[in-house]
Amino acid sequence: MSERVRNVASIAAIAAMAVLLVVLVVSSPAESDRVDQIGSGIKCPVCQGESIANSPAQMARDMMALVEERVAQGVSDAEIVEELLSSYSGAVLLDPPARGSTLLLWLAPLAALAVGMIVIVWWRSHPPARPSAGGETSKTRVLVGGLILAGALAGVVVVAGFLLQDREGPNAGVANLDNEDLSQVSNETMEAVIAANLDNPQINGMRLTLAERYFEAGDYRGAFPHYLAVADSPQSSDAEATSSLIRLGWMAWDGNGAAETAIGLLDQALVIDPASSTALYLKGQVLWCGMADTDGAARLFTKILEEENLPNDSRTLVQADLDAVENGETCT
Repeated sequence: MSERVRNVASIAAIAAMAVLLVVLVVSSPAESDRVDQIGSGIKCPVCQGESIANSPAQMARDMMALVEERVAQGVSDAEIVEELLSSYSGAVLLDPPARGSTLLLWLAPLAALAVGMIVIVWWRSHPPARPSAGGETSKTRVLVGGLILAGALAGVVVVAGFLLQDREGPNAGVANLDNEDLSQVSNETMEAVIAANLDNPQINGMRLTLAERYFEAGDYRGAFPHYLAVADSPQSSDAEATSSLIRLGWMAWDGNGAAETAIGLLDQALVIDPASSTALYLKGQVLWCGMADTDGAARLFTKILEEENLPNDSRTLVQADLDAVENGETCT
């Protein structure tokens, strides 16, 4: 091996070893630093170029809470990053921030270059001995060089595996998030996930959960598009479509006083599930209160009371309304 080749090989080997050392250092930080380090490398899906560690957005707070939980559970950094990127569409890797422990990653090339130059100068000033005079010295240098190159190759493999690991697509985490306890997920987070996966049928469960939150809070404007999307989706189950149509019908009446529209939507629900006591009861309410059709309301209330498995609370409510209709009382 010529001296020039040895010089080039030494620079490459030292650079690769330096990168390997940095990877080993930054891959095992203290637990107290891991949460911030991971969060600093993930872009907030609803922010302009900010990491989730620095963003005040609720979605970023949710993501950081997930990171903290996974770190406490002993999950690896790579697994945590993969979960974030697959579960939150729009989240991407940022360049490693040039601070803290990752500062070493930015300085590694310069350090490797400096060390390489020192080695070159040393080797030039200490040429290998002639085989006849110093064969053992030459063999030692060859052995050391071989070990350095072998270590460099291992380092390249590790770094390549770290940087080129595959990830699932943005929709892969929808099922996971949809099957988790959504009570712990913010409205903002669900809105962002839904917006990024509009054509994914697995999103219906999340849509209904979010719509119910809005409905219970009296926010019909927020609930309406989600109920409508589920009602119109060909992938929706009968139960999902029926529930959505019932909610849409009641909002049409209670929110806008649109009695005919409400009746039409409730009738669509009854086509899917003719035995839905909720749809029957609300249609009776709209007939009585919105269209002054007391006979129609009484027939529906009577039909509901014929159900053997009707809960006692519901039976008491429907019976009271039937009595009021038959007594000519005004709907309240």
